[in-house]
Amino acid sequence: MNDKSVNNKTNVSDGSLYLDQEAEDTITIYLDDCEVECGIIASFPLDDKDYVALLPLEEVEGLSEDEILLYAYTKDGDELNLIEITDEDEFDRVADTFDEMLDDAAFNDL
Repeated sequence: MNDKSVNNKTNVSDGSLYLDQEAEDTITIYLDDCEVECGIIASFPLDDKDYVALLPLEEVEGLSEDEILLYAYTKDGDELNLIEITDEDEFDRVADTFDEMLDDAAFNDL
């Protein structure tokens, strides 16, 4: 599965993460035929769908260290099935919601 897509990446502009920075839960994904382990830093519902924010735990060619990967997902038992976000409007709503979550978490840490 080639999940490296402009539509699935967002930047954390200030370089800091506030949601589950330790990312104890991980998932392995494939980007350009490379296996990449990612920490699951947030999951959230939006418009009757579930979404997840992933942070690669190792350096990945073509991604900066502050890029977060956003996917829709479904769960089948313990298995997380990632769904690429291909609709630009949907991605914008998901990225905005994730940014708001970061802002809220930063505010709550004050």
